[in-house]
Amino acid sequence: MGFSFDTTYKQLDSTLYSRVTPESIANPETLILNDGLCADLGVDTAKLDSEVLAGQDRLEEPIAQAYAGHQYGRFTVLGDGRAMILGEHVHDGTRYDVQLKGSGRTPYSGRGDGNATVSSMLREYLYSYAMRNLNIKTSRSLAVVETDDAVERRRTEPGALLVRVMNSHIRYGTFQYVASQASDELRRFTDYVIDRHYPQLNAEDRTYLEFFDAVMQSSIEMVVDWLRVGFIHGVMNTDNMSIDGETFDYGPCAFMNYYDEGTVFSSIDKHGRYAFGNQRPILRWNLERFAEALQPLCTQSPLTYDELEGKLDEFEDRFDAQYYTMMRRKLGIDSDGEKELVDEFLKWLRKSNADYTNTFLELETPGTFDDPAFATAEFERLRNELAAVGLDEGSMQEANPRYIPRNYLVEEALDEYLETGDLSKFERLLAVLENPYTSKDMGSQFQQPPPREFDAEYTTYCNT
Repeated sequence: MGFSFDTTYKQLDSTLYSRVTPESIANPETLILNDGLCADLGVDTAKLDSEVLAGQDRLEEPIAQAYAGHQYGRFTVLGDGRAMILGEHVHDGTRYDVQLKGSGRTPYSGRGDGNATVSSMLREYLYSYAMRNLNIKTSRSLAVVETDDAVERRRTEPGALLVRVMNSHIRYGTFQYVASQASDELRRFTDYVIDRHYPQLNAEDRTYLEFFDAVMQSSIEMVVDWLRVGFIHGVMNTDNMSIDGETFDYGPCAFMNYYDEGTVFSSIDKHGRYAFGNQRPILRWNLERFAEALQPLCTQSPLTYDELEGKLDEFEDRFDAQYYTMMRRKLGIDSDGEKELVDEFLKWLRKSNADYTNTFLELETPGTFDDPAFATAEFERLRNELAAVGLDEGSMQEANPRYIPRNYLVEEALDEYLETGDLSKFERLLAVLENPYTSKDMGSQFQQPPPREFDAEYTTYCNT
């Protein structure tokens, strides 16, 4: 079968979305289709031709969602400026948003053209594919469809659409929009979100408080997973924070190679607000803004703002517990203690600036990498101390990927397609990232970090 749409979001107040039409595309061409995701959705690939994927052949009228957000600390009213939801697909009792990205202008586009470049859409496909296989909750990419239109960003490229699938696209910023623009709808909207994402909470006495708690926990788990694999989201605005703990909006994202908590690759993050090591405090800041958006419920229900603040006061301890549990797994430590040893190891990482991914593989199998950082007496001493309490092979292999999307390899694959129309390098990367915890060839090119000068100059862009 094809898509089976039942779009409940249209039952909400009409101020929360706009009915839209994807722009007309003469000759859409499907560059890549995610067969595994098709199977998970129960969709027959034969039913997903380019006309369907590009929104030219539609089952119902799409919508663009309104939302707001703190962008680099400044509150702004926003919305889907280059995206629209084709519908909510239902399969085996599970509901999924099917969204087109790069599908043309909407009422929320402002000065934007609503389009997307083929390189940025291929990039999002690859990163979301990698994150899924790294066992991180994420949006998923169903397809990339190229168009005949030229799109101008830093360079002129063919245009493209990404077909993105999520549990839903509801964000912290959606709540901020409702609270600031339609506060009378906040209770109804919150009930809708709870019914859709956290129905088990309806049996709780303090449903709204438990809802905030559940969102905070899912977000902590998401960011701790980012820190586990060295992922830098790059633009943690509140409008890019999923209410369901799904990583999404892969714009200026990248993976850290050489360990440095100040690592920033985004061209617009001039002051390091969303640096690798700042993702934890920014999550806390974003949750504070989310709590503020829920504040009108305090006059409409038994919820009090003191209760929300009480939950926020738990953030540091809960994040710490989740983070150190994760780090013990990466170091193969089975016990609940050894915080001092973990801290000592992190101190060594900061000092050595060693490759983050390969460090754990070297701990697991000494001599794997020819890196001076791993030949020092200090590293050998640390490894011996860890061996006395940890380095459990099974735990380490589950927590530490053998492969990540190395930034320079991603750029090489995208450049090859733009220059020659050949997706071979891109497809080889996908093949490696299909099973990132399984070693195919230790020491292969896919495990090599770039030259340090590459990372020093590497820059990522939003491409909006």
